[in-house]
Amino acid sequence: MSNFVDHSAELDKDGENDDGFGSGDEERDPSSVSRNRNNDDEDDDGSDNDSSEEDEEDDEEEMAKVREGFIVDDDSEEDLSDGERERRRRRRRKRRRKAREGSGEAQEKHHDDEELDEDDLDLVMENTGGYARGPASKRQKRADEGLTDIFSDEEKEAAEEQPASGRRGLMDEFAGFIEDDEFSDEEGQQAAAETGKSARPSARPGRISIPGVNEEQLGEIFEIFGDGEEYGWALEAEELEGVEDYEEKPTTELKDVFEPSELAERMLTDEDNAIRAKDQPERFQISRKAFPNYELSDAEFVLEENWIVREVMDSKKKFLDSRPDLAPALKRSIKKVLEFVVKDELEVPFIWQHRRDYLIQERKRDSAAAASAADEFVSDQFLTQDDLWYILQLDVKFHSIVEKRRNVERLLKDLDLDDGVLTEFFSNASSLYDHQDILDYIHFRYAAKLKDLSATQSAAHVAAPTITPSKRPNSRFQHFETIRSGNIYNLVRSFGITAEQFGLNFAEDKKLHFPEDPEEMPLDLADLYTHDPVTNEPTRYSTGEAAFDAAKNMFAEEIFHDLRTRNFLREKIVRALVRMDVIASDKGKKVIDETHQFYHFKYMRNLQLSDIYADPETFLEILQAESEGLVTLRFKLIQLETFLAKVLSNFTSDNTSDIASAWNKERQNVLHIAMGKLVPLMCRELREELRAKSQRAVAMECRAVLLDRLDQAPYKPAGFELGTTPRVLALSNGMGGARKDAIVCVYVDDQGRVLETLKLEDARDEGFRTGLVDIIRRRRPDVLCMAGFTISANRLRKDILDVISQENLTVGGDDDGGSEQLIELLWANDEVARLYQNSERAASEFSELAPLLRYCVALARYVQSPLLEYAAMGADIVSIELHRLQALLPEDLLREVIESAFVDMVNTVGVEINEAIKVPYVANLLQYVGGLGPRKASGMLKAISSGQNGYLNNRFELVSNEIAGKTIFMNCASFLVIPWEEQESSGYRSLEETEILDSTRIHPEDYELARKMAADALELDEEDLVDLENQGGVVAQLMDDDPEKLNELILEEYAEELLKNFKQHKRATLEMIKEELQRHYYEERHELKRLTEDQVFTMLTGETRESVAPGTVVPVNIRKVGDRYLVARMSCGIDGNVSSMDMTSRTDMPYPAALFYYGQTVRALIKSINYGTFQADLSLVEEAVEDALRNPLSVKLLRQNRDPSKWDEFEEDKDRSQFAVKREKEQRAARVIKHRLFHPFNRRQAEEFLAPLQRGDLVIRPSSLGVDHITITWKVAKDLYQHIAVHELDKESDYSLGRVLEIDNEKYSDLDELIFMHVQAKARKVEEMMNSEKFQQGTREDVEAWLTTYTQANTRRSNYAFCLDRKHPGYFELCFKAGQNSKVVTWPVKVIPNGFQLKKAVYPSVQELCNGFKMMYQASLKRR
Repeated sequence: MSNFVDHSAELDKDGENDDGFGSGDEERDPSSVSRNRNNDDEDDDGSDNDSSEEDEEDDEEEMAKVREGFIVDDDSEEDLSDGERERRRRRRRKRRRKAREGSGEAQEKHHDDEELDEDDLDLVMENTGGYARGPASKRQKRADEGLTDIFSDEEKEAAEEQPASGRRGLMDEFAGFIEDDEFSDEEGQQAAAETGKSARPSARPGRISIPGVNEEQLGEIFEIFGDGEEYGWALEAEELEGVEDYEEKPTTELKDVFEPSELAERMLTDEDNAIRAKDQPERFQISRKAFPNYELSDAEFVLEENWIVREVMDSKKKFLDSRPDLAPALKRSIKKVLEFVVKDELEVPFIWQHRRDYLIQERKRDSAAAASAADEFVSDQFLTQDDLWYILQLDVKFHSIVEKRRNVERLLKDLDLDDGVLTEFFSNASSLYDHQDILDYIHFRYAAKLKDLSATQSAAHVAAPTITPSKRPNSRFQHFETIRSGNIYNLVRSFGITAEQFGLNFAEDKKLHFPEDPEEMPLDLADLYTHDPVTNEPTRYSTGEAAFDAAKNMFAEEIFHDLRTRNFLREKIVRALVRMDVIASDKGKKVIDETHQFYHFKYMRNLQLSDIYADPETFLEILQAESEGLVTLRFKLIQLETFLAKVLSNFTSDNTSDIASAWNKERQNVLHIAMGKLVPLMCRELREELRAKSQRAVAMECRAVLLDRLDQAPYKPAGFELGTTPRVLALSNGMGGARKDAIVCVYVDDQGRVLETLKLEDARDEGFRTGLVDIIRRRRPDVLCMAGFTISANRLRKDILDVISQENLTVGGDDDGGSEQLIELLWANDEVARLYQNSERAASEFSELAPLLRYCVALARYVQSPLLEYAAMGADIVSIELHRLQALLPEDLLREVIESAFVDMVNTVGVEINEAIKVPYVANLLQYVGGLGPRKASGMLKAISSGQNGYLNNRFELVSNEIAGKTIFMNCASFLVIPWEEQESSGYRSLEETEILDSTRIHPEDYELARKMAADALELDEEDLVDLENQGGVVAQLMDDDPEKLNELILEEYAEELLKNFKQHKRATLEMIKEELQRHYYEERHELKRLTEDQVFTMLTGETRESVAPGTVVPVNIRKVGDRYLVARMSCGIDGNVSSMDMTSRTDMPYPAALFYYGQTVRALIKSINYGTFQADLSLVEEAVEDALRNPLSVKLLRQNRDPSKWDEFEEDKDRSQFAVKREKEQRAARVIKHRLFHPFNRRQAEEFLAPLQRGDLVIRPSSLGVDHITITWKVAKDLYQHIAVHELDKESDYSLGRVLEIDNEKYSDLDELIFMHVQAKARKVEEMMNSEKFQQGTREDVEAWLTTYTQANTRRSNYAFCLDRKHPGYFELCFKAGQNSKVVTWPVKVIPNGFQLKKAVYPSVQELCNGFKMMYQASLKRR
């Protein structure tokens, strides 16, 4: 028995040790953490390259000097004087973001002017992540040899020759995927031999070179040791033997070692490698992989042009209505864009940036406008980036049509049909519906031929397996084929008109073919088909009615499959006459009340297609409600009888005899049968079409929202250009409050490094002011940003603003003396930070930081670059809320539009390719560059980093080094930036290798044009150009001279010459070239957007203007009761004031405390609210609250804005009346008790009311046990409620409250006494138990599992725990396990007022309950 006491104590002790792990983290200097993390790699590298102790001793002094001057040491800056430290910081500030690690850190340090010898230079470059001349270490060689072969066998030799130090600082996406072990020299040679690679030098004669050894030294080595040729015969034999062994062993591939799921996750499958290798944009390959043959014939391409032109022009109908004169130019532009996509394989960014001349039309201004404008030309743009992406989607969709068309074409060729209608319709078919109609027609009309064809092809497939048989014919048409081939088909012909003739009459809306009536009545003629006319044997039709029904169904089926009928009905009739009604189900009528989110369409009627196109969100909500069984979306055709009568007039005979009337009646029946199948088919098609269009509309809204968030440049520091990365100090108090999160801040410098974290004291303490002022003055950030989870963050903001103002904290600029401008404190958008703080990425990057500090890091990064921070989210980006209905979109569609937004913005900004090689955070953007994707981006980074230098000198090296093919180069070249400032400052780059135009948006195809413009602006001749080639070229000369001279050029003349001589449209391109020559890759994004008042309100409260608008009823908690006022707080944290006039309508209230008390929860009406100060005025008057509940504000707005012709007010009033009658009936039967906590709720309503309230809150409600009972429902825990039946005694009447109230034989004099002595007493005991260390959260099964795990780990111990009894509210379960081999036993514990009851024994506290349990258990052991 002692195990339950002693062993539990030991377990708690262990738990304390676990909790204490790493407790000293908060006392460490945060900057030292960053320094240690940054220097780990440098220490490792240094150990690899120190080859011998002898070298270290010889050069120890000089190496110490080198390290002192060049090796990065964060601590050294603290020892400098303030002036020296400030000068260094000014030098480090760049106009653009520079490298954050590797060689970037070395550039920040002071360089000595004296010359260094080669050995010292190697050491310096190696420690700074640069290029070293010495040989690579064995470990690095093995890693490089194993990984460089993943994509290309041809790069093997080149990879072996690469210096290891040149790659040490470069990014490798496979790092950690393949782990290399350390080997000794002997083991390394043995491993090399096993893989077929010799670990020794080749025995072939010739010049031998050793890195770092000159020829003279090499000769001395040969004199002493020989050249090894005397052993050549043995080496050659062993080498040949090794080759033979190698050939016998199969090559080990990644798929032989790793799981397919791992390879797929890291994009290393054969399919991924094929995508990398193919010279085609990766996004094109992914979207087109469903089509094995994507090439189109000339005829198919013409069909695609016409189809896409119709689709795009239909989507731009509003635009064309305002500018009909642009229709011809728009058609030409669409066709040209399609040509770029299909034939040239150019992606949207390239087309938008470098083929914009085909998207616009220039025209001269009229005389009046030209007089006031600076430019006499104006451009009309008729295709946007959204349109380009839409054309790309339509191209893929059309290939689905082409695949269908090719299948139909093969089927027609195999069947060799002579069907004029089919041939004509197939030649004009342009949609999936058209081709599906043709397939349905063939399967119905030629089922017998299809069966024969299938049998023939199956036999051929057996003989020649390469022949694939056609799809098996549809067996559902076998019945109709039997009719068609039998005598009964003559009865079908008796209708006097064929289905094809009916379709022609229907499509032309005139009687081109006249039906002929038989000479007999329908049933009399049908009686002839009950027996075979030759053998007189009975047929399958026993009666004439059965035979005629078969004939009618056959004729209706022929009309149903008629091509003209379907096409005309779909295009002309259904779209014009269709209407949609929303019908609420029985469940929907109960669930969708006036406060429900679906109420705004509950009674919608007569919706047209234009209504859906105008409000696609509502249509998606209707479909969602339908999937939940709340409503039904019903399609109908208006004026259906009129329509059928008109169709029937072209289907019936004009004769007037009784026989003609009988046959006309049967023709009418056939028409009803056919239309009964056709109309639902068309409506199903239309339904799916509307779903797809609505989803695309919402998806495009998501794209627009994300584009708006990505279109933000970094916060602009004072005195710097837009686009400069700021130094940021981010702050947050998390959930706020003294017992919750502390106030923390994180300083991130302009290189993106976390240099310091700080925990501040409470804002009311002087230490808060001291700590905040100190870090701001030491670190001199450009901006402060903050965010939080509660309204307490707004109070913290006010405190910080007071400190800034009172301490005169100004912007920490680089100029001497700083700036006089007070430092800005801005709200930061925290949607990324909330997801980042607990993500695996955050744990990997900042494992030593607490989640709230990681949250601040993400805030600072967002202020530095929203684009980079969103891109770093990867697949988690779909978790960001872009639209309230984005959950209703297919995930692949949502990801597609999200990717398109990133592609547009990343290519607008450009990617510094050499920075991306060094910084994975920046490399996240590379996959969105035109032509690339995640696979090609990783391949490009690997190819560049494993090259000779480990960086890209110029854009043309992408082709010359075979990193990208022609198509990929065309798409991506202009979006990969190599800043000219970086080229100038790079001592390892020669002038011949660099190109100033690589730092611009100008595409290499236009470089000569740019040089021509520069030369013309400088008025240089050819001789001058030759002289300038040795000085960086004419463009560099223009940069040094005056780029504004370009404004003097007449670009229209250039454009005319290019069009005349080269047939190229370049007017917009010329303008772009001019702007880029004047400002290289200038920032096109907007300034960082400040959060609006509504956005801050939503961030801190989780509410919106709509959810807490004036007129809304919300539950509030009384926080203060004054003499003439109340202060209440909403669940979202908003404080509300209640004046004496808004407390109650009762006149007998002597003072507020008579009705209200601290902690009480009541319903309140929001009279007004200030969203900026988070303050509201509330009313508790019962009549006002009830009126607001009966007439919600949302319903009032809906009534004002809805169209009466599209709303069934009669049905709404009818349902409302029925509900009112039912409610009145319930209220008559229900009790009404004058008490502040009484509500006329049922069980479900009471639980819903208590759900957002605190534990222990309660409501008093009528009881179903009769008029002598009431029920008290109180909240035990989350989603757990106890319903207590109260028996009333000594009642004056059925509806009066009893003078004595009884619960479990305990009597109380009134409700307040009962609540305090019984319910609140039990609530206190529940609170005591749940705060006990022996209480376990979770279910009984969870506790049993915990006990089992505990006893397995501690085989000689026992333990016990309490948990909530979910099946019996008001009870706990005591679970205990006496040993490893014993079962878990459970005893119920009842909560009673002021105590706990266990097996009829009552204990006043948890501690005494535990002791009593132990005594009970010990006694039971003795009894055994």
